Amino acid sequence: MAAMRRRQFLSSNLLPAFALGAPIAPRVFFQRGLSFTAEGPDGYGNPESAARQFDQFRAKGVNSIALVPYGFAPAGSTRIRFDMGMERSGDVAKLVALAHQKGLKVMWKPQLWVPHGFPGNLQFDRPAERAEWFAEYARFLQHHAEYAQRSGAEILCVGVEFVKLSRYTPEWRKLIAQARGTYKGLVTYCAGQGEEFEGVAFWDALDFIGLSEYYPLPDNLDTAQVVQRVEAVQKRWAKPLVFLEAGFAAVKNAQRAPWDDSGTEASPQTQVRCYEAIFSAFYRKPWFAGVYWWKVGTNGRANPHSPWGRPAMDVVERWYKSGR
Repeated sequence: MAAMRRRQFLSSNLLPAFALGAPIAPRVFFQRGLSFTAEGPDGYGNPESAARQFDQFRAKGVNSIALVPYGFAPAGSTRIRFDMGMERSGDVAKLVALAHQKGLKVMWKPQLWVPHGFPGNLQFDRPAERAEWFAEYARFLQHHAEYAQRSGAEILCVGVEFVKLSRYTPEWRKLIAQARGTYKGLVTYCAGQGEEFEGVAFWDALDFIGLSEYYPLPDNLDTAQVVQRVEAVQKRWAKPLVFLEAGFAAVKNAQRAPWDDSGTEASPQTQVRCYEAIFSAFYRKPWFAGVYWWKVGTNGRANPHSPWGRPAMDVVERWYKSGR
């Protein structure tokens, strides 16, 4: 019956009735993930292409994907525009159903696109303006919580890298409670590496800790200090931990600034060595619950950060098929 409902959902232009596809994974599972992002020309609107890619993901040992519908935050404004362009929520929901048909679990991971592409730039110092933004973000998050619930996505990420706004703990506790009132699956937050990740004070309200794992590594790729910093947060909160985003561009010296893909000297082997270092450091930790590598686009084209079509994907496949 559930499979029939999913087939009907995939072929329909309408969203199913509320809770029809209620999340089916109430426990934290080990996430062998990839971030699957909407890229032109079709974005999330081409299920035939996505179906082929999902089969390829499964063949590589992937068991979970992150779908990333963006909202857009204009400079200097508290407003958020969403459910538009290449990432319409109805199209995202159909891909959840398709992923389930292909044996993949899904994290619904709405993000904000701001000037320069980094939500950590958002800052509202005046209390009234900040209250306006949190009210607007609550509207944005409620929309996505409803779609995540209806589609049956296993995980909802309530926010991504709000470096200057995640310090307002009461506001985030309220957002999380509101999301849980609608969405019944696993709930997490994705903190930026460093000060934000190490200072978030609401991990206890979530099912697991989420990190954008872009800590720099020394040139010898020694991971000892990164492990120490990450493990300190995990021990403090006693929660499973997932890298909700991680990656290194296939360029020379990518380890020095893992978030940066502007290097001009290609180096797929640097990417390989960095992936290997992170897997070796974290994959067998008893509290580690997975990683989503950034990123594979819907159009299948190469981008500097993607492991897809590069030797780094062989590293991913080997580790993902190694038993966890």
